[in-house]
Amino acid sequence: MIRQATPEDFDWIREIAIEVYAPFGDYGNIIPTWLTHKGMLTYLDMGERGTRRGFILLGFYEPEDAADDATYIADLLAIGVASRFQGTGVGRRLLEYAIDLAGLAGHRVPVPEIRLTVADTNVRARNLFARCGFEVLDEEHGAYDGGQRAIRMRRRMEPQAR
Repeated sequence: MIRQATPEDFDWIREIAIEVYAPFGDYGNIIPTWLTHKGMLTYLDMGERGTRRGFILLGFYEPEDAADDATYIADLLAIGVASRFQGTGVGRRLLEYAIDLAGLAGHRVPVPEIRLTVADTNVRARNLFARCGFEVLDEEHGAYDGGQRAIRMRRRMEPQAR
């Protein structure tokens, strides 16, 4: 089951982010600011007996290159799976849920794509994103604090009827 996160989940999300993203930077300080950002959608994958297994943080922004002020880009800012549940399909389920959320938002305003950023060294995640229809948008999107090259990826969304 996937459910919307509540403030009671934020400490758990922070701890998993510290664990999962340790090689990439200080996400123990970054994630809390994202969690409380207005408009951020945060969801958890729940296992049996209410065990939290993973999370996503999905935001929306108006791209600088948009021809229309009413166009937004969905941005998957974070996807994290607790280490004991990695490789069990939780990450894919959360990614598909994020794509679905972006599609639902497209019923209200145009959301032509969902984007994310991944470290060049995170081959497992890059392969998952590619299998789910993401393509490289920018191979040199900066660098993580850990020194890894940041790769920007996107998945084009089907236009939604409004």
